[in-house]
Amino acid sequence: MIPKLKNTSAMNPTDIAAETLRIQRDAFAPAKKIDGGLTNDSWLVRADDTAIVVRLSNRDTQALQINRQSESVVLNAVARAGIGPPVLVCAPDRHLLITQHLSGATWTARDARVPENVVRIAALLRELHALKVPEGVQKIDLHAIVTGYWHTLMERGIAARAGSARTRTRALQMIERLQSDASMCLCHNDVHHLNVIDDGKLWLIDWEYSGCGDPYFDLASVCCYHTYSDVQRRQLLAEYLGHSKPAAVDRLQQMCWVFNYIRDLWFAVREMA
Repeated sequence: MIPKLKNTSAMNPTDIAAETLRIQRDAFAPAKKIDGGLTNDSWLVRADDTAIVVRLSNRDTQALQINRQSESVVLNAVARAGIGPPVLVCAPDRHLLITQHLSGATWTARDARVPENVVRIAALLRELHALKVPEGVQKIDLHAIVTGYWHTLMERGIAARAGSARTRTRALQMIERLQSDASMCLCHNDVHHLNVIDDGKLWLIDWEYSGCGDPYFDLASVCCYHTYSDVQRRQLLAEYLGHSKPAAVDRLQQMCWVFNYIRDLWFAVREMA
């Protein structure tokens, strides 16, 4: 039974870990800050053979369109499936997440481009996308995401960061076509190499943009984050689908364009969030 935590805003990561695991505070080594988080601060906290990750949100989740309640549901589902880390505490109202630490190595961008790893990440995404979508998981509407980021930038008086109206129109039209026949499933939506842990099998961490969405958006995140060539994109798609038909390749290429556009908007919003 996990104890009810006090106000975490007044606690440091070691205090939180000690209270959560019911271990004396002086048994812990100093908390180690984990680099790379853009919307959260995370620490690795160890005591003897116990290791956990304490994550505290540090950004405006509303402006960035992060749904912590939905994330909580997804985290438990992927932990049960052996795709995400075991969850100890998930308290969206306190912007707190505590998971067991995965002991494998974090991928590098180079790892993500190794041909055998392209095969492995395709298999992992196929496994994820085959899971039943739990109740309470948000639907990922790319049209609403683009419109929401656009309006946020306009309202904050930095319309120039939102790009041209022509580009926005192109993005919305492309999204409308793609979503009209999309097969929706449980998606991570941020498959960056820093979110991949490899201990002989692959795990995904950082599920804050997860939801029920278009699987091609997950595939596009892999391609765009790691600057896949057309050959690598076709390999990923062929491993994922079992084929690489022209229509599927074209769909992935379009989704890669959409992903890059949304990522640009996200970075603009993040700078002012």
